[in-house]
Amino acid sequence: MDIRDKPVINHADVVGLNFMRDTQRYYFRRYHMNGLRSHVMEVLDPGDLDREIHGVLVDGVRRFPKARPIKMLRIFRQRFAGMDEVLAENRGLKLIQRYLGRAHLAVSNEFIVEYRPAGHCGDILLCGLQEYVDGVALDPWTHMGTAYTGFLVSQLMELGGAGNLGTVLRRNLEDFVDRLKRLILTARHVPDLAGVRNILVTPQGRVKLVDINNISAIARSGCLLTDDFGYPVCDKSVEALSLIEKNMLGRKIGPADPVYRDFLDPDRMKEVARLDRAFYEKTGRPQH
Repeated sequence: MDIRDKPVINHADVVGLNFMRDTQRYYFRRYHMNGLRSHVMEVLDPGDLDREIHGVLVDGVRRFPKARPIKMLRIFRQRFAGMDEVLAENRGLKLIQRYLGRAHLAVSNEFIVEYRPAGHCGDILLCGLQEYVDGVALDPWTHMGTAYTGFLVSQLMELGGAGNLGTVLRRNLEDFVDRLKRLILTARHVPDLAGVRNILVTPQGRVKLVDINNISAIARSGCLLTDDFGYPVCDKSVEALSLIEKNMLGRKIGPADPVYRDFLDPDRMKEVARLDRAFYEKTGRPQH
């Protein structure tokens, strides 16, 4: 079976790929947030995995430290008609990297390989080795309002955060939001900000976008775009950004704001909400 068609994959599927060479050096474990558009696998050191399973003795007490991924491997499900389509997909990622930078993006090294499923001719497969980010999910759709920032800080402190974390987080959030607004206004694109775990906050207060698989062009005024799954990703991402800016930074968003004015129109938002519900009903995923 073509790996792109499998609902989930495991270590054997990955090391069985025709372009894999040193199959003993790493162990590939399915990440719990598998995507619609790509398989996401943790790249683990086998020694770390062994310690997670069998434990290690520390002062006479056996502990089971969780194996920390070295990288994240993404295997795109999309089939490409040719190199032009692959390069167009990659240009969107390069655009996001340019505006967000390493400060706010889980950087990924994309690579293109020839994939030869059993019994089939060679095909183009797009993959990525992405930075692993450990942190707490930033949920744009929380109902906690302005109290959410304090709640996030308390979660981060439990993960080892220290110092004036609230101030650091706010400064990084401001930079993250401002860079995204420049991206929207200048380059007319927006990444998928709508997923609950698409943005992570690290124990050091850094804000990083980790889901880079669904980058949308900004819709023209009066035009409502959906992705290949029928999801209004452009509108929902802009709405998510407005909620982060309003609830976490306490900024007022005026009706004339050039980033939001077309997208926060009440009639448009009603249609977006309808498309949003239809997407979750179709895919069976829980709606945020």
